[in-house]
Amino acid sequence: MLGTIASAWGLAVAVGDTEGENPIAWLMFAGPALAGAFPTLELAWRRDHDLSMSTVKSRWFIFPLFGALGAIVAMVVTEIVMRVSGAVAAAQARDPYHYWFAEDGPPFPSFMFGILGYVAGLLLALAFFVVVLWPLQILLRPRQALEENMMDASESNFRRNRAALLMMPLIVINAFVIAIAITADIGWLALLSVLLEVAMVVITMFLQRADKKRRAQAGLSTGVELGHKKPARPERRKLY
Repeated sequence: MLGTIASAWGLAVAVGDTEGENPIAWLMFAGPALAGAFPTLELAWRRDHDLSMSTVKSRWFIFPLFGALGAIVAMVVTEIVMRVSGAVAAAQARDPYHYWFAEDGPPFPSFMFGILGYVAGLLLALAFFVVVLWPLQILLRPRQALEENMMDASESNFRRNRAALLMMPLIVINAFVIAIAITADIGWLALLSVLLEVAMVVITMFLQRADKKRRAQAGLSTGVELGHKKPARPERRKLY
């Protein structure tokens, strides 16, 4: 509710902000961004929640839609009111290159602002999960992390699986580094990051040991486990 009100207020202020200098105008991104980020941020104090990827995905892509759509509808209605009242036309007459509502811009920028805010909230949620929640769970509640990811939590494989899980956030973070390096055309960083990514993936596959029974019951593959010898099949005796 607060995010929706803030988004509508920010868009109303943005109409008169021809230079894009009023910080209140940026509140129009607040509603969709809060809707995108809050379901994941909530996990920080809800200790009973499952942090497995299958559960967190719904908090990234399904739950936030309701709040984001509410904020987008509020901004679209606000923009319609501002256009009918002549406020948008008056602002464009003062400056055709309006920072938010340029004459040659999209017909309903409020919708685009809402989508951008929603994406920003999802990126914030992903960053918070990868950098804060996931590592903290692995360090403070490793057995829960192993069970949620269907990995073998037995004493013989506990340490190596915890180390494999700790590699996962690093792999995700390094993937963003690769994307940034390629986008910014930093060749040496892109090459170094790709080599590091391959090395971390190989190390993770070498360390991880899945809970084969649980994964088989869930209809999932056991994944790749390097250096893990499969149990030898018993020899069949030939009957003559």
